[in-house]
Amino acid sequence: MERRGIDMKKDTIIIFQKPELYFFPHFKDIVFSPFGIPERSFRYLVYKVLYLLRLPCCSVFWGDWKKHIKEAEQVIIFDYGYQAGMETYIKKINPSCRVYLFFWNIINERQRNHILFTDKSAIYSTDKGCCEKYYLKYNHIFYTRDYFRPYSAKHQERLFFLGVDKGRAKYIHALKKILERGGLVCDIRIVTKSRDAAYRRELSDILIKTPLRYNEYCRELQKSGVLLDINQKGQTALTMRVLESIYFSKKLITNNADIVNYSFYNENNIFLLPRRLSDIAPEEIRSFLKKPFVPYCEEVLENYDFEHWKAQFGNP
Repeated sequence: MERRGIDMKKDTIIIFQKPELYFFPHFKDIVFSPFGIPERSFRYLVYKVLYLLRLPCCSVFWGDWKKHIKEAEQVIIFDYGYQAGMETYIKKINPSCRVYLFFWNIINERQRNHILFTDKSAIYSTDKGCCEKYYLKYNHIFYTRDYFRPYSAKHQERLFFLGVDKGRAKYIHALKKILERGGLVCDIRIVTKSRDAAYRRELSDILIKTPLRYNEYCRELQKSGVLLDINQKGQTALTMRVLESIYFSKKLITNNADIVNYSFYNENNIFLLPRRLSDIAPEEIRSFLKKPFVPYCEEVLENYDFEHWKAQFGNP
């Protein structure tokens, strides 16, 4: 599934750590890397030294997004794309430009850019738990309508999951066996960097070394009828897989208990896993698979689209 980018008005500029990932190439005109240099280069090492010393010349190393600041109405900096001082630099060039910091990952000990960002009232997160804990504002994750596919009855019993380990592999491996007893054919691929030979042997049927490109991932996704969504411990935010299930018209199996509080929740389409694997009954999986899929309404598709997402910044 190759997607060509579309020409977009540059009223909103997005700074994202790796613009080549996911669907971001679709927004190539407005999504930029934070840096204008390769992150694996001697120049980047020089930048890191200057950055740690908090020297003002750091902006010389920043990316092409600098060329578009004068015309931008707002700049949205994703968590891992943020470098201290970016908001100050943007405001000097364009004082009327609104600058926001957006967390679509949960905040942990290694990722605490909310402390460095100077405008505390302009920090948003997709995770309601993080919003409550750190006094941030909420905005949902987004997707793009251009990926929408209507429901197809093909592959109803095939489940697909591709993700990074993040400590979930053993749980997912055990879950896979239960889901297969419930009638699902599971294509589960977990990317790991672990060099533990015993660990790799134990989970050899699900571990892989290299992820797929997003267009390849979408092709595999379309061959399935069910997606698996496993949140990290402490995470309540909707993940990309939830939105993929909505826009690709797939059923979803998830451990995110908060999902029942969203307007799009429908037990025909979404199966909520109990906390303990021992409480999952294979016959419940079989019953879920037999339920007819209920297409998501236009309002849901609009509410999680990119245009709706970007309009939420700055709203009370």
